[in-house]
Formats: sequence, structure tokens, C-alpha cells
Amino acid sequence: MKGERRPAGALPPPARFQPLPLLTLVSFVALGLLIVYPLGRMLVSTLLPGGVPDTAAVTSLAGEPWLWPVVRNTVLVVGISTVFAVAIGAVFAWLNERTDATLGLFGSVLPIIPLLLPSVALTIGWVFLSAPNVGLVNVLLARLTGPEGPRVTIYGWIGLLLVYTIHGVPYAYLVVSSAIRNLDPALEEASLISGAGVLRTLFRVSLPAIVPALAGSCLLVVISGLGTYSIPAIIATTAQIDVLPTRIVHLLVKDYPPRLADAQLLGLMMLVVVLSLWLLQRKVAATGQFVTVGGRAAGSTPMSLGRGRIPARIVMWLYILVASVLPMAALLLVAVQRFWSPVIDPAKFTLFHFEQVLFVNRVTMAAFQHSLLLAGVGATLAMTIAVLVAIHAAFRGGLIGRIGDIVIKSPATIPNLVISLAFLTTFSGAPFFLSGTLVILLLAFVVMYIPPGSIAANAALTQVGADLREASAIAGAGEGRTIRRIVLPIALPGFAAGWTLVFVHMMGDLSASALLAGVKTPVIGFAILTIWETGSFGLLAAFSAVMCLINAIVVGAMLWFVRQRSTR
Repeated sequence: MKGERRPAGALPPPARFQPLPLLTLVSFVALGLLIVYPLGRMLVSTLLPGGVPDTAAVTSLAGEPWLWPVVRNTVLVVGISTVFAVAIGAVFAWLNERTDATLGLFGSVLPIIPLLLPSVALTIGWVFLSAPNVGLVNVLLARLTGPEGPRVTIYGWIGLLLVYTIHGVPYAYLVVSSAIRNLDPALEEASLISGAGVLRTLFRVSLPAIVPALAGSCLLVVISGLGTYSIPAIIATTAQIDVLPTRIVHLLVKDYPPRLADAQLLGLMMLVVVLSLWLLQRKVAATGQFVTVGGRAAGSTPMSLGRGRIPARIVMWLYILVASVLPMAALLLVAVQRFWSPVIDPAKFTLFHFEQVLFVNRVTMAAFQHSLLLAGVGATLAMTIAVLVAIHAAFRGGLIGRIGDIVIKSPATIPNLVISLAFLTTFSGAPFFLSGTLVILLLAFVVMYIPPGSIAANAALTQVGADLREASAIAGAGEGRTIRRIVLPIALPGFAAGWTLVFVHMMGDLSASALLAGVKTPVIGFAILTIWETGSFGLLAAFSAVMCLINAIVVGAMLWFVRQRSTR
């Protein structure tokens, strides 16, 4: 009976089986193998073929006349765009978090909207805006300045840097805004009191105090820039600017026979660069000289920009107009025209291309089906693993919890194209034979996009206070019941947000799709490349617009779900 004492010498009741530790261990081991094994096998097969060191491949690659121009172009594109992206992201974060120019919650969402829209769709939208002769911006310039007036083109260094920068701003904003939010405002207030202006305070106090966060944002933007394939595939290839991502895909897909060794060496080169930058960033963070965190940031008085408040808000609105609204509008305008034309005539608008994409073209129909399946299953798998590891770290902690958290976030430090190349090398041939299957795409998607899911899971669990878990334990509830009755109901909206972010990334992926998808298993990225190469621009615009619509529906459903859960 309840409340009875156990007789002296009696054995304690057998412990109930708890499946959470076992599930967490299995998930952790499986994910670790999927990360370490492909990268390790690619490294060994490249530098130690047959178990013997071989420098022939390195010597052959070093002698290629295109190698150093490709490296130079990649360093210039990624380096310059990173500087601009971090600068824009940092300034916007400061404006929204520290000044009276803030747009509130809406201002916090604006800079990260490009992150929720596939980069390939935004890139194609920019092509429709500023392609030579037929781009909508050039048509407008021709009407305003005449046939001899100035023109713009996306196919050049400026266009490439512009799109790379827009692609990197959300990563910088997310990291820097969090650091500024936790920064002790006393330093800035002291600077203002001593007579320093707002801009001087920004560059002499605010930004120097968050150098580790700036270094971390630089690392994230570099990783994203090296790993993305959609931007250089559409812009750099046409502009004849050769960079590492397009060269790697060219070696594997365009050359015959495929030059696997050269592609692997280029992938390892990218990995070495990223690891070097990561070690540098860790060294900066370990100094501890720059971070100043206080508990009064949320209640501090926003700095007044005076006459600069309205211009600052205008700049933020102009950015989102340029970064998202104009490219999406261009996509829709081209999608509703039978043929891509700079002349906009609403009387000739048609849904022909949408009909082709959704009901006639077999490649696009299959691509939507496969991508929806992969994104749905992949996001569910990724978030399940992320939630298990996060709960284990929160409930049990210890060395295993810390190792699990490091492992699950480690793919964020590896360019997506390198992960895709490692999966191609490892799982395409014997003994797996997964080449061109949905399975290899699913595994690659889970590894590449689990880090944002893990971050969202950890953030959601911080809403569950330790006192709630302790009260549940005191009431006699076991670990499993506490998770079902307390943790999951509170953290579920955050888990849903993480699932949505992972889903959107998987739907718009082009890095893995370019290397791992096949004719029999087309996905959205593969279909976009195929349509782009055939020059069917109306079909491409409609296809991209439908993809964005699907993502918008998913994101909207997530926001509705979170709102419903929050009002209960």
C-alpha cells in the first residue's frame, strides 16, 4: 500500500526501464558516425589511397592552371561579402536592440527574412531584376535615362557580391543581436555622458565589446558562403567567375570521367580554411577581454539618434525591399508571362507556367513530391535527435551531454558542399550503393541542417525552469512523465519553430541536390538547375514561386500553431 515502509533488509523495487537514455545514445552514435565516417573516409581515400601516402593527386592539382584563379576568386567573393554582411548585420542589430530607431519585433524579423526564403529563389529573382537588356531595373533605367543611359548587370563582381552579402546578413544579425542584447548598457551610457556621440559610442564602445560575437558571425558567414552552390551556379557561372563550389561540381558532373580526387582535394582545402578560422575564433573568444554582460540591458533607455532616427528606419525598410520584396516581385512577374519580357502588360498575364509546373511537367511534379517527402521526414528526424540530445543535456548534463551538444552542432562548422562531397564519396559505391537515391539525400540533409534545429531545441528548453522539473519529481513523477506532461507542452512551440527552419532549409537546398540527386529522384534543387540550363525562364520563375509559397504556408502554419499554444 502507498505509504508503507519497506521491511528491513528487503531489496529495493527494480528500476523501471527508461527509454530516453537509450534513444539518446542511439541517436548520438548514429549522428556521430554520419559526420565522422564520411569525412574520414574522404580524407583517407584522398591522401592515403590504399593506406599509403600519395602526393601525386596533390601535385597534379597544384599544376592545374585554373587552381589559383579559382582560389583567388573564392577568397575575394567570400571575404568581401563577409565584411559587408557582418557590418550590415551588426549595424541593424544595434539599431534594433539599442536605439530609438528600433522597429520592435518587426525590425528583428526583417533582416532574417532572406533566411526563411530559399537563396536560390532570391538569386533567380535578382537575375530577372538586373539581367542585361531584359532585366526590369534596366528597362526602368532605359525609360528614365534613354538608350544611352547607365545600366546594371547581375552578371559581374558587383552583382555576385551583392547577392552573397544579402545571403550572409541573417547569420551575422542573429549572432550579433544576441550579444548586443546581453551587453551591459552602463558602458554606452558612460560614453554618452562623457560627451561622445552616438556613432563614436557605437564604434568605440558597443562593437569592440562584442568582438567574439563579431568573430563568430564572420565564421558563420564564411561557412555559409563557401558551402552555398545556388548563388555561384546561377550568377558566377554566367559571369565566368570561377569559384570553388562551381569548380567542385564541374569536376564531378561536367567532366568525363569525373575527377573525384581533384574534387575531394578542393573540398579538403575548404575544410582546412574553415577549421583554421574556427580555431582563430575560439582563440579570440578565449581571451575574455571583450565580453561585458550585464543584467540591465533589457531595462536600459534606448539611445536617441535624434535626426538620424527616421533615416535609420528608412535604411532598414529599403534593405528589406532590396533583399526580399523586389526579387520576389520579379519572380512573380516573370512567372505570369508566357515569355520573359521587360514589357509588363497585365492583359497578357497567364497561369500557363504554374499549370506546367504543377500538373504537366513530370520533373517538377516529381521534384515537389520528393522534396516535400525529404523535408518533412528529414526535419522530423533532425528535430527528434536534436530534442533528445537537448533534453539529455538539460536533465542529466555531464560530459556526455556536453559532447552530444558539440557533435550535433559540429556540421555548422563544415561547408554543405564538403558534406555532400563526403557523402558522395562514401555512400555512392560499395558496400552501400546509394547513388542517386532518396536515402543518401535524406542522410545528407539531416547532417547538414540539424545544427539550427539543435539551437532551437536548446532555446525552447530554457523556457522550462528547473523548479518545474523539481516539483514534478517531488510529486513522484518519473523522468518520462515529467517530459511528457511538463517539458513538451511548454517547449513544443520552440520545437515547432526549429522544425520549420530545418524544413525550409531542406526544401531549398541546392548544394546536396547538385551532387547527390539523380534523374530518377529529382528534387527541387536538381529541377532548378535543369530548368536553368534549358533556359525556360517562365517555368523557372513559376517553379521558384510555388516553392516560396509552400515555405510561406509552412511558416504561417508554424506561427499560427505557436500563437495557439501561447494562448492556452
